[in-house]
Amino acid sequence: MIKFILGALLLLLLMYAIAQFRRSRPISIAIILCCVVGFVFVISPDLSTSVANYLGVGRGADLVIYLVAIVTLAGIFNLHLRIRASDHLVTELARAFAISTARVPK
Repeated sequence: MIKFILGALLLLLLMYAIAQFRRSRPISIAIILCCVVGFVFVISPDLSTSVANYLGVGRGADLVIYLVAIVTLAGIFNLHLRIRASDHLVTELARAFAISTARVPK
């Protein structure tokens, strides 16, 4: 049952990534790769343990948690950069508006 739920969630995430491909290719490609790896690990959990052992991690579940932490941090960093760019744009627009609507004092 859990494999079905995880597979369905990964499928929804995959559909979202494909829908957003034109807007942000690098993020969509990263999400697609994560979904493919997730599908492989859901279908074959022993493979995650084998990969974890090869990488020096004790269990496959630990490896998945580490990967989720890395992906989450990358997502937070991406959001941070986007917010900074938006803040910069709003500041520039506010300055341009203030200059264009300035009145000469009497």
